[in-house]
Parts: sequence; structure tokens; C-alpha cells
Amino acid sequence: MEQRTELFSNKDLRAMIIPLFLEQLLVMLVGLADTLVVSHVGEAAVSGVSLVNQFNTIFIYLFTALASGGAVIISQYIGGKEKDSAGEAASQLLLFSTVFSVFSALLVLVGNKAILRLLFGKVEDSVMQACITYLRISAYSYPALAVYNAGAAIYRSLGKTSTTMYLSLASNVINVIGNLIGVFVLKAGVEGVAYPSLIARVFSAVVITVLCFREKNEVIYRRRWIVRWDGSMMRRILNIAVPNGMENGIFQLVKVALSSIVALFGTYQIAANGVAQSIWSLAALAGVAMGPEFITVIGQCMGSRDVERQISILRN
Repeated sequence: MEQRTELFSNKDLRAMIIPLFLEQLLVMLVGLADTLVVSHVGEAAVSGVSLVNQFNTIFIYLFTALASGGAVIISQYIGGKEKDSAGEAASQLLLFSTVFSVFSALLVLVGNKAILRLLFGKVEDSVMQACITYLRISAYSYPALAVYNAGAAIYRSLGKTSTTMYLSLASNVINVIGNLIGVFVLKAGVEGVAYPSLIARVFSAVVITVLCFREKNEVIYRRRWIVRWDGSMMRRILNIAVPNGMENGIFQLVKVALSSIVALFGTYQIAANGVAQSIWSLAALAGVAMGPEFITVIGQCMGSRDVERQISILRN
């Protein structure tokens, strides 16, 4: 019993859960801020942004699932005191996340019009133009989103969730200030909220990557592991990430399909649904925040081969 308390006491769990909750809240506020600020531009703009945000969530879930797969492996290595192997897993996660996200971005950039016509073909021309503009700019941020999630997986696996919370806070400040300048000062419309989101996500990706190279961390990126493809390590990560990504991706696809039905009703209905969906997503915040917590705690317990400790923590 004493050993169980030493690894993850209630105080330790609270120190991870509260920053994770606030971080996930801040992540959701990025899309919500775009929707609310662009609502001052007009119904067509807010309709386009809200429709694309729901489509973008598919890729956000895929990148998050990939990072979760890596976090499981990293946490298990940390629990087993294999810090070098944990660093190799983190580096391989960064490699695959970058390649996959660049491919996804290119796919969307090339086929954005066809994708949007397929999903929301019945919307008004002004709404479709807003969708195309916002999606093109959003696609440039896919690699930044994936790289950030890969780096955040390391810090969450180490239980250092306050770092990612502060980084999300800084990212939100950049996004909100950029939105206000873009819409009210530069009068840039949809582009005025799209580019600040891109800048904020690139900022987060760069900072978290720099932090993950710091030697004082228990688990860090290594250049020799980033540029080398390790098939066995990658399979371990993907064996967890792919099923998780398919589950979450299919769920989000259903939501996008429902949005395509709403798109038949008209611009006002799309705008109202988009704002409501953004606010409704906050209802799932507690469950979303607990996911990374379970990965860290259970992963480390499994890595240390202490199943009893895992069961005790879950019961509490």
C-alpha cells in the first residue's frame, strides 16, 4: 500500500488532472473563439468557419489518437525505467506524426473543393467560398497540430501537464488577439480568424518541440531516432493508435454527415448549429481531459508490472 501511494498519490493525480482539464478547455476555445469573432463578419462567414471546424476535428482526432498511441508506449517504458526506449518511442512518434500530417495537409490542399462539394454541396456560394478559404489555411496547420500532440504526449506521460496547460494558454492569447486584429482592424473576414489560428498552432508546435529536446527532461527527442524508421516500434504505436483513431474518426464523420444535412436548411441554420456545436463540445470536457490521465497512470503501472497499483488507482 505504501508503494502505491508513493507513485501516484491523490495529490499527484490532482496535480495532473486540473492542468489537463484547463488545457483541454483552452484547446476547445481556439475553435470557439474563431466562430464567435467571425460572427461579426456575417452569417456566411460564421457558417463556413463552423462547417470546416467540424471537418477539421476529424484530423484533430486522428492526430490525437496517434499521440495517444505513442503516449501509451512512452508511459510503459517510463514505468519500466527504460528512459532511452521511451525517448526512442517519442522520436518515432514525432517522425510518423510529421509524415502523416504533411500527407493529410497535401491531400486537403489538393482536393479541398471536391471534399467540400461532396460534404456541403448545397450551401450558398458565399458560404462555400468561406469554407474553401478557411479550410485551405487550416490545412497548413495540420503538421503543427500533429507535432504539438507528439510533444505533448511526452509531457503528459511524465505527468508534467502544467507545461502543456501554460502553452495552451499562450496559444489562446495569440489566437484571440490575432482574431480581434484580423477581423476588427484589418477587416480580413474569414482569413482574419484563420491565420491567427495557424500562427498560434505553429507557435505551440515549435515551443513544445524545443522543450522536448532539453537534456534535463527524463525523456527527450534524439535526432538519430527521428531520422531512422524503426518498424517494430512503429507497429507498437500504430497497433494502439489506428483502432483508437478509427473509433474517434468514425464518430466525428457521423457529426460531419449530420452537418451536411443541416447545410440543406440555409445559412442561418448552419450558423446557429455551428455556434451551438462549439458550445456543446464543452459538455464533453471532463471525459476528454481524463483520457490522457488514464494513459499516463495506467501506462506507468503496466510498465512497472504493478497491476495491483493500477486497480487501486482506478478504484479511487
